[in-house]
Amino acid sequence: MEERLKAEVELKLGRKIVSRGDCQLLADLIFEQQHKHVSYNTFRRFFNVDKTAVHQASIQTLNVLSSFIGFSNYFSFTSGDPSKSSWELQNELYFRLSEDNTTMLLNFFIACRIQKVPQFIELLTVCFRELLLSGNYYSVHEICRSRGLNLLDLSYSERVQFGRSVGLLLRKISVPKKEIIALAENNIFLEMVFLIFVDYSSLNATNTTHIRLMESIAKGEIRLKKKDALFFQCLNYLSNFLTGQENTSFRVNPQNGLHPILYSRVCSVHLIENKLMNKSNDRILNDLQNKLEGPLENKMDYIFEVITTSLLLKDFILMEFVLKSEAYAGGKLYQASHLQHVLIVKIIFQLKNGLIKKAKKNLIHVNKKGWGRSYFDVYDLFLIIITYKLVLDDVSRKRVLNSYVKKVKQLNYSYFNRAFLINYFD
Repeated sequence: MEERLKAEVELKLGRKIVSRGDCQLLADLIFEQQHKHVSYNTFRRFFNVDKTAVHQASIQTLNVLSSFIGFSNYFSFTSGDPSKSSWELQNELYFRLSEDNTTMLLNFFIACRIQKVPQFIELLTVCFRELLLSGNYYSVHEICRSRGLNLLDLSYSERVQFGRSVGLLLRKISVPKKEIIALAENNIFLEMVFLIFVDYSSLNATNTTHIRLMESIAKGEIRLKKKDALFFQCLNYLSNFLTGQENTSFRVNPQNGLHPILYSRVCSVHLIENKLMNKSNDRILNDLQNKLEGPLENKMDYIFEVITTSLLLKDFILMEFVLKSEAYAGGKLYQASHLQHVLIVKIIFQLKNGLIKKAKKNLIHVNKKGWGRSYFDVYDLFLIIITYKLVLDDVSRKRVLNSYVKKVKQLNYSYFNRAFLINYFD
C-alpha cells in the first residue's frame, strides 16, 4: 500500500520524486495545504531519494501524505483499496459520489487505474451516468481532464464500451445548451462519447442531446477541430438522407491521417451520393482496397461504416466488396459488432444469390447482443427483411410485414417504406 501511496502522491504532484528539490516542493505544498510541517528529509527517506537510509514511515507521515491526495487519513486510503471485490468497489464509488467531493472521486479512479482494476470501465461508466443524471457537469469535466487518469490512453474498445453506455443516457436526458457546448469543447468527452455513439435510432429526433449538438455545430456555436467537424458533417448528411431532406454536394474526399472509422464515414457519404447521382464507386472502392491490402493496423476499421451503407443502399456489389474484405482481416475483425454486422451482409447476399441453405445456417449465428447499441434498431430492421424473404406462406409474410411497419414507425425515417422491404432483393 505504501508503494501505491507513493505513486498517487507523485501523480498529484505532477512529477516523480527523485531529488531533494522534489521533496522540498512536496513539504512546502503540504504546509500550504494542511499547515503541517514535515521535514523534506522525511520525504527523502520515504521516497528512497536517500539511498543510504533505512526508514520505516511513521503513521503520522502516512496520514499526512494520504491527506495530501484527498483522504482523511491513511486508514481511509487503505480502506479504498481497489483490489476489493466488484460489489465493494461499487459501494465505494457510490459513497464517494454521495460525498459530492470531486477530489475524492478522482483519487478513487486514479487508484483503480494504478491497480489496473478489471472493472475500471464499468465503474467509470456508472460514475459518468450518475454525474450527468444529477447535473454535476463540473465533476464530469474535472475527471475528463485529469492527467492522472489519462482517459485517452484507454484502448479503443474500452472507449467504445464507455461511449456507447454514456451515449444511450444522452438519448434520454435533457442537457442544457451551454453544457452541450462545454461537453463538445471538452476534447476528452468529445472523443469518448460524442465521436463514439452514433445514434442511428434518433437521427430524426428534435430535442435529443445529439440533435441539439449537431444544430449548435451547424450554427457555428461550437469550436471543433476540422476532423471532428467532418464527423458531424457526415452524420448530418446521413440524417438528411434517411429523413428525405435535401443534401448539399459533399466535397470532402477521404484523406490520409483521418481515423480509420472517420475515413470510412467519409467514404460512405460519397457512396450514398454516387448512388443518388448514378456515379461510379470505382475510385472509392480502389482507395479502400489499397487500405485493406496495406500494412496498417485496424485495417478493417476502414470499411466499418461501409458495411451498414451497403445494406442501406441495397447495393449487392458493395456487399460483395465487404465480404471479400474479410480475407484481409487475418481473423481480427473490429469487434463483436463488426463481426455481427458483416454476418447480416453475408446472409442478405446469400439470399440474393439463392443460397437459402447457407443463409439459414448463418442465421443461427446472429446474436443481437453483439450488435452495437447505436446501430441496434437499424440492424433489427434488416433482420426483419431477412425473415420476410425466408417465410413463404401469406400468413407469416403478413405478420413479418406488420413487424416491419411497426419498426419503421418507431424509426420514423421516410427512406424505410413498404417498398424498401418488398422490393429489397429485386
